[in-house]
Order: sequence, then structure tokens, then C-alpha cells
Amino acid sequence: MTDTQIIKQLGQRDEEALLHLQRRYGAYCHSIAFSLLREEAAVQECLDDVWLAVWNSQETPRDLKAYLAKITRNTALHYIQKSTAQKRSAAFVLLDELVECVPDPLREREFEARLLRGLLNDFVKGLKAEERYLFLRRYWYGYSISELAGELGWRETRVTSILFRLRKKLKNSLEKEGFAE
Repeated sequence: MTDTQIIKQLGQRDEEALLHLQRRYGAYCHSIAFSLLREEAAVQECLDDVWLAVWNSQETPRDLKAYLAKITRNTALHYIQKSTAQKRSAAFVLLDELVECVPDPLREREFEARLLRGLLNDFVKGLKAEERYLFLRRYWYGYSISELAGELGWRETRVTSILFRLRKKLKNSLEKEGFAE
């Protein structure tokens, strides 16, 4: 069954489409949730919420895989926020690394947030393939420095150094567009 067929059947509230969706993208969504939650029970709970969110959604996605990645990531982050309200989690440490680049007032204003999203997308598109891979794996999928280093066969210091330069480059890019602290 194609993505288009799955989307169409979901719109028609056909439960079989949900089964096809889980078979086709279950492992993909699991890997996203596990990279953030690191606990199988939490991942399973998160995925249950993802499938429910997809089922209840009124949205018709253009790119099913990207849509599922977004829902899975947001659901996992929400789960972390809810379950670890008083202690810092890995996901928030990741966001702290980027806080130097993104000023606080932007989080409160919808229009500026949309503009920032576009600038971030342009920034990522403008990166070399290797840089884009590192940036997205770290800040979207939540991979640790050691996981990235192991995956690429590099030392952790190299990964850390490249990510530091990318954050600095992002900050400079945002400052040029008027997004300075």
C-alpha cells in the first residue's frame, strides 16, 4: 500500500490503514522515540500516543514520513517534559545548546517563530551534507555525541568541535537577519 493510499484510507477512517502505517513506519517512529526517551516502556507508550494522534488528526499530510517524524518527536518531547518536570533531561540539554542562538522573546511570538523556522530551514539546507547530517541527528533526532562519533568512526572531540562551529555559524546567520539577543 502506498503512502497516498494510506493517507486516503485514514481520511476515510479505515482501521486497516492504521495497521499498514504501523507496519511501514513503526520501526522508523520507534527509532525516533527511542533516541529521545531511551526506555522501551516509555517508547511504547509514546508510539501508542502517536498512532492515536494520527488517527484523530484532521490534517492531510503531504509527506507521510516527515509528518510521522514530527508527531513522534513532539510526542516524545512532551512525554519527557511531563515525566521529568523537576529534573533536566537529555532533550532539554540539547535545546540548551541552541539557546545561545535563539533569543527568548521569539518563543512567545507566533509570527517571529514562523520566520525563525524558515531561517532555520534555510540554514540547514545551506549546510554541506556532512554538517547537515550531524546537525539534524543531534538537534532533531537527539543523538548523543558518542553515538554520532561511533556512527561516523570519529573522535567525540571532532563531533563536538563541528557542532560548536555549526552553532556559531547559526548564531551569526540569525544575527544577520536581526535575531540577536
